[in-house]
Amino acid sequence: MAEQKRFLLGKEPFIRKADSKKYGTDIVMRDFFIALLPLIIFAWVKNGLLPYLNVDNVSFWTMIKPLVFIFMGGFTSWLLEFVAYKFFLKEKDPLKKVKNSFAPITGLILAMMLSVNTPIWVLIIGCFFATVIGKLLFGGFGYNIFNPALVGYLFISVAYYGVISKNGGYANPAEIEILAGATPMTNFASNPVASIDVLVGSYGSLWDFFLGTIPGSLAETSALLCVVSFIYLVIRKVINWRVPVIYVGTVFVLMYIIGAFNGYALDLRYALFGILSGGLMFGAVFMATEPVTTPKNPNGKVIFALFLGVLTVLFRYNGNMPEGVATSIITMNLFTVIIDRISAKTRVESKPRKIALTYGIITLMLIAISSYSVIGYAKTVSFTPEDVEISDVEQNLVTRNFEYTAYVGNKKVIITTDLNNDIISIDNYKYSSTEFIDAYKTKIGEYQSANYDKYPYVLDVQLDGENTILTIIAHRPLVYAQEVVFYVTIDNNNEIISLTSNSKDVESYTNPNYKNWSGIDPEDVLPDQIIEKQTDIDSIEVVATATQTSQLYIGVARLTLKYIEEVK
Repeated sequence: MAEQKRFLLGKEPFIRKADSKKYGTDIVMRDFFIALLPLIIFAWVKNGLLPYLNVDNVSFWTMIKPLVFIFMGGFTSWLLEFVAYKFFLKEKDPLKKVKNSFAPITGLILAMMLSVNTPIWVLIIGCFFATVIGKLLFGGFGYNIFNPALVGYLFISVAYYGVISKNGGYANPAEIEILAGATPMTNFASNPVASIDVLVGSYGSLWDFFLGTIPGSLAETSALLCVVSFIYLVIRKVINWRVPVIYVGTVFVLMYIIGAFNGYALDLRYALFGILSGGLMFGAVFMATEPVTTPKNPNGKVIFALFLGVLTVLFRYNGNMPEGVATSIITMNLFTVIIDRISAKTRVESKPRKIALTYGIITLMLIAISSYSVIGYAKTVSFTPEDVEISDVEQNLVTRNFEYTAYVGNKKVIITTDLNNDIISIDNYKYSSTEFIDAYKTKIGEYQSANYDKYPYVLDVQLDGENTILTIIAHRPLVYAQEVVFYVTIDNNNEIISLTSNSKDVESYTNPNYKNWSGIDPEDVLPDQIIEKQTDIDSIEVVATATQTSQLYIGVARLTLKYIEEVK
């Protein structure tokens, strides 16, 4: 008699295979690793091998770190579960228990979601949080409410974002040199409805997004490989196709609608950017399909996927974390049991009216949530470019970009420009059209002309051994638009040890408006005073008959001290 297999209503193919003697847990685990392997190799080539071959001064450790990092994630999760089952839960066969709970998967996926610049000790802490807090405290595999890897990821994102940023953010050494380390989702967050050329142009084309050769997390940038893994896992019946396809499709449709309101009705590029950027594809294939934390029956999977798409778009446009994928999956994990119960009842409900009412309410909820994002990004601008005024400017001493505070009517807008005055980002999408950008450029030029002498700025930062040399540009107010270059040296104790300028090299000495000093030349005494009194700049007295030049030096000193405080 042929072997009978156990089929429970709505039970995952993932679990059925584990029940079968023909396949078993080992085979399912093997299939999952095979699906992850292309992404792991891609992560190593992109973030380790290519920077090692193409960027100067990249160490061998940097080259192998992606592989070590991912291995450490899987091993740490496996070890934590083994220790827990053997020494705390007193399992008779802890190795079998760990094998059946897919222990390494949590750490592997967590590592692949993080930046290559994440310290390994941060990864280990994240694995502990994911495995112990997100999985074992709920009773282990089959009982956890949330996707464990996402629990660890969100914990690291909140608790250690500063550490990751300080180590280089989400860009490998090659990307830092070429693209200054900014990821597509970072640029998207600053201006969600910017021109598609602005959103994509810095990284090549949408083809680069599809291949994954853009800054981002270690192993989730390649949409192509995620699609390949998806096809393999569906063929092997490890995952169900509904959640990834409907999830990605929902995001695509909503992104298209928002894009249509902003000039992309006949252009799919804006919607394609939405599904190819960030970790959407990776999350849809490897996290939204996790068997324990997602609905079991087909109708429930459809509802779950639709809400994932709606929430992802909502969080991307209205949340503080621009990615949106992890937050939406964790949020929907909370409702998995409710969705399962509702969808299971409707499958056996005999009264069509009750079925229609249930799905009608769900549809209204989906429309209401998605409308909040769509309508919010399709409102008519109530002010015109003629209403633009610049009120202040401040230099970001980390990026050396300028941040202009502008007002469009009574609406505050922050405009970020580079050292060449090219606009990088505008924080208010409603006032980012071509007409407004032209108005910003004009107003910034007028503001600079009227305030050229008030704002020294850092042009360049160089290292000379253990010292840091700042190149600072300031303007002598005595002669209009006369640029003076200062060179300030800071030692490894964060103290100013040298301050020089090219003031006597500029043409000001031949200008009839410039007066040579009859007494003390401030350029001969002020640098020494600044070095001596740098902890108390206010006590430095200006040189008689040279007030403006004195204030120029003191302003440069204040900017240097601010740099030391914020950057060093």
